[in-house]
Amino acid sequence: MVYHNFSRENICDRNRDLTSGASFAGEMEYLHDNGYHVIPLKILINHMQYGESLPEKAIVITFDDGYEGDYTVAYPILKKYNIPVTIFLIANKDQYFGPEAPPMLSWDEMREMEGSGLVDIQAHTFDLHYKAYTGRDRIRREPAAVARAYLPDLQRRETEEEFAGKLYNDFLQARTTIEKNLNKQVDTLAWPFGAYNQTSLRIARQAGFKYFATMKRGMNERGDSVQVIRRISEDDNIRLEQFAKFVEPDYSYIRQLRQVTFRYLNRLAEFFN
Repeated sequence: MVYHNFSRENICDRNRDLTSGASFAGEMEYLHDNGYHVIPLKILINHMQYGESLPEKAIVITFDDGYEGDYTVAYPILKKYNIPVTIFLIANKDQYFGPEAPPMLSWDEMREMEGSGLVDIQAHTFDLHYKAYTGRDRIRREPAAVARAYLPDLQRRETEEEFAGKLYNDFLQARTTIEKNLNKQVDTLAWPFGAYNQTSLRIARQAGFKYFATMKRGMNERGDSVQVIRRISEDDNIRLEQFAKFVEPDYSYIRQLRQVTFRYLNRLAEFFN
């Protein structure tokens, strides 16, 4: 499961990926009281890669971006229920967002959370969490990790070589920045917007990453590729009874089957059109 930012107020805002602390507390209490086992992402990776067994009703929780709400709102709830999470951090956190953006985690806050044993900080790139313009008309934009950007000063798009160099430098800087500040190994990358291709995947591996979290929906099973870790982004304003249905294992399988069927029918329609 994927969360983004948290608010102390009783506010849920899908446009800002904002979940209220009260909603998050209710959801974590539900998992705790109904036999769910929230496991670290590394345990899931070992299950996928080596077939290690998992407890029944196993769930992995991740936070994307690295907002301060992870510490001020979510972290006390994680400690209350002893719930592990992985935070995928935009490593260029101090310069990435503008002055009106929500505050980001400090390195001291991250060190404290890491020291608890509940929180694992991994990478969400260094400075690629945006959509780049790909033409001189500045209309079309695509995720920066998959699209060669238009360079207005040169009046052309990046070359393949320039694009590859940009990706490698960013991925490497993301990994080394977190490792240096937190004195830990960083080997897992979550793709911004869930967007990647074979080029970005190859370069990220060259930069030292081994495991990759996507936004492809569905379950992760034994033998699945650790380069395509599936995650589900919960709607930020669902009621608790909807959340209960959302995490129910049988419902997740049915939802995944519906999604596969829908994609197949769309491709079939495109073929005949």
